[in-house]
Amino acid sequence: MAALTSLLQGVRAGDLRRANGRVVLENLISSGAATVPELARRTALSKPTVASALRALQNAGLVEERGLRSGQSGQAPVVWGIDNSAGAVLSVDVGTQWVRLALTGLDGTRAATWRERPASPSADGVLAALDAGLEHVVEEAGLRPGTIAFTVVGSPGVVRPESGVLEHASNLPGWGDARTLDALRARFGSGLLVMKDVYLAALGEARARRDAGQGDFVLFSIGRGVGAAVVRDGQPLSGTHGMAGEIAFLPLAATRAAGQENDGPSARGAFEEAASADAMLEQAARAGARFGTVAELMEAAREGSPEAEAVVLQEGTLAAFALSAFTVAVDPPLIVLAGSVGLHGGDHFARAVRAELQSALPFEAPPVEVSRAGEDAILEGGAEKALQLAWEKLSSAL
Repeated sequence: MAALTSLLQGVRAGDLRRANGRVVLENLISSGAATVPELARRTALSKPTVASALRALQNAGLVEERGLRSGQSGQAPVVWGIDNSAGAVLSVDVGTQWVRLALTGLDGTRAATWRERPASPSADGVLAALDAGLEHVVEEAGLRPGTIAFTVVGSPGVVRPESGVLEHASNLPGWGDARTLDALRARFGSGLLVMKDVYLAALGEARARRDAGQGDFVLFSIGRGVGAAVVRDGQPLSGTHGMAGEIAFLPLAATRAAGQENDGPSARGAFEEAASADAMLEQAARAGARFGTVAELMEAAREGSPEAEAVVLQEGTLAAFALSAFTVAVDPPLIVLAGSVGLHGGDHFARAVRAELQSALPFEAPPVEVSRAGEDAILEGGAEKALQLAWEKLSSAL
């Protein structure tokens, strides 16, 4: 019995040491570098317990000494922080126009970024650009091969949770093929997660609004594709099949006559065909005003071009149509506009959307704002998710 009691006490002591190590590690991740006394105050652990945990974490290669804390009486205490040589995480934003990568240290600091326009808007073009970008960011950050702890890819379309199949990426030919996911796994191994890009944008936006306490909102993104996310307590809702927010498939009108065969929705979706950035440029061209980009169109609208302003008003009407459904269903305190249309449209477009939304509702419409995370939203959201997964993986070895 005494031997069994001793064994159980040893197990409990080991569990307690691991738990204390994780508490200290999580605090350094969330609140930054600190001394032993500072960590003791922040974690409510004793100073000897914190010091012991730091030694164990240092032996595991997860934390390092960062020098001494100056400006204090007596012996200057050592400052401890995350050891970025333990690895980094990679976030990837896949689009038809650009492939963007960001390498982030395990302490959350950005180490390197890269963007490249694919040679062709196809799976092969994107994978080639990804290879070039990966080589660049690893070299720029001075990483050793194999030290990327986790990679999160923000992708158009939907990765079905039950099958792992990538679907509804019609703007990027070949991206939904099984070989695409195989190619990504070959590059990144088991430390890979492919997520819907709008979900990562929502995570990035939640991160940008965290200090303001704005964790609940609807993110509405319009670019070459369209998508939305309902965000609650900083987390986007994915739905049963990962299809929440796939507003591309919103029906715009009952176009099928009685008795007519139903061919089903288009591959791109009725709402996306009507409201995408491409549709805006086409509408302007039909009115005799040709613009190379949405940014040019939005600038012309701000400068008073009647053709451009008509397109913006029509886009505001379409956006309000979709957002009215979200507003009456979930009553969000805030709507955030993202994507190339939302970002380049700025406050001018946000006001148009809210005015149209208010006209459709019998109650006060929520505020409509432009994304604070900007074009980095997907990379920031991907980095946040990758850091969470990387630390779960690394701390499990404690």
